[in-house]
Amino acid sequence: MSQRAMLPAAVVVAGLVAACASPPWQPPPYETAIKRYYQAHASEKNGRCLAPYIDGFTTLQVVEDTPERMVVEARYLYRDWVKDGGDEPFTECIGYGRRSFVLTRSDDVLQVSGMSGPRRN
Repeated sequence: MSQRAMLPAAVVVAGLVAACASPPWQPPPYETAIKRYYQAHASEKNGRCLAPYIDGFTTLQVVEDTPERMVVEARYLYRDWVKDGGDEPFTECIGYGRRSFVLTRSDDVLQVSGMSGPRRN
């Protein structure tokens, strides 16, 4: 087989190997559950920020992990869908927060059942 014929075959084999390899790093399932719950229920800055979302975690620490439940201490950077920046000083909703989240396990699915800190609903 010539060098030219081997190059396309090598590319195909490399592509197949890459496709079968493990996927890139995925966050733990509880991280996604915490972000969704926080976005649906949290408020920040004494109720002035009513549409916050977690932009990223600075730390996540599992403090309890049993077959029925998990408790996670989270420190995070939050932003707000409505008040994120803007022209008026001191009205933006960007900051760091810390909360505890209680997650329950059912059929290997983690779901947040409680959260510390201010809530809007």
